[in-house]
Amino acid sequence: MKSTLVSILVGSSLATSLTLVASMNAAASSDHQESHQHQENVVAVEDSSAQGHGEHHHGGHMDTLAGKPGIRGEVDKTIEVTADDTMIFYLDQPLQVKDGETIKFVVTNNGHVEHEFAIGTKDEHVEHGAMMMQNPGMVHAAGGNAITLKPGETKELIWTFEEAWQVQVACNIPGHYEAGMHKLVSFVE
Repeated sequence: MKSTLVSILVGSSLATSLTLVASMNAAASSDHQESHQHQENVVAVEDSSAQGHGEHHHGGHMDTLAGKPGIRGEVDKTIEVTADDTMIFYLDQPLQVKDGETIKFVVTNNGHVEHEFAIGTKDEHVEHGAMMMQNPGMVHAAGGNAITLKPGETKELIWTFEEAWQVQVACNIPGHYEAGMHKLVSFVE
């Protein structure tokens, strides 16, 4: 087996080294096919950094017991959320949902540091928080259960809830969850 290591430097205020390891089986393909596969892997990383994303991107949707991404045309209600540096989410109404209800969250970061707005069970947030500790520059793309907001940004997250044990909205930026930046979702009839 032949291994190729490619390191690309990307960054915002601090450079983040993103390492891509592409393993290719020399016995299974010709040198041309290996070279082509290697180039595709590098291009995908370069395209991501060319779009101005200087951090590691986590896929939009992790598997969660808390539901699934919602459809804009099926939104039942909108909840406005403000995140700030007090490590508290402020909501314009109680966080009460029905099983199967689709909520559009309009989240604004009024703070001076980056925040995340993620939906999952308490256990899933603990697991994801550990992953964020290992990858503190992780950014969440649209279309999943989490969004990352820079200071001053407003983004939407549309979510269809499924009733599960201890569903929360939370910020999993290292230290934020531990500082109290999470709220329990109440399921009502």
